[in-house]
Amino acid sequence: MTEIDLIDSLAEEVKTALNGFRLRSAKENLIPINVHTQNMPVKDGKGDEKQYPYVCVCFDEEEITSTDSPMSVSVYFLIGIIDHGRDKQGFRDVLQIANLIYQHIFRKGTIAKSFSPDYPFKIVLQEDDTYPYFIGGIESRWEMPVFTAEDKHI
Repeated sequence: MTEIDLIDSLAEEVKTALNGFRLRSAKENLIPINVHTQNMPVKDGKGDEKQYPYVCVCFDEEEITSTDSPMSVSVYFLIGIIDHGRDKQGFRDVLQIANLIYQHIFRKGTIAKSFSPDYPFKIVLQEDDTYPYFIGGIESRWEMPVFTAEDKHI
């Protein structure tokens, strides 16, 4: 299992966690959350509003501290929505999406029979005012098995 397997598996889990969850598009239609891995798709035409709402599951870094410890992988989830409401409460939808993902992951435990969530997990919101766009995310750590050298004397 590799980092690619991890982010692909997490993207599938995000789809499961958000199954049935709908938000309003820029044109006020109720639509499902778009889920991507590592990068957002190239924009079609002028605006980027067709890409919203979205979750993008992204590899950040990995670390192996010793031969007998698991690999530690950092993955972040970018969450973006559009909310044209004049009360600027779109952050609530971002937090709701983050919490649905977080709760699903920790209820499930091991992902794809190889990846275990580790701590810390952190939910964040963008502090800048980017109305009508609201952005947030989850920082996460994952343990995955480390490949070891073969014993050639067996």
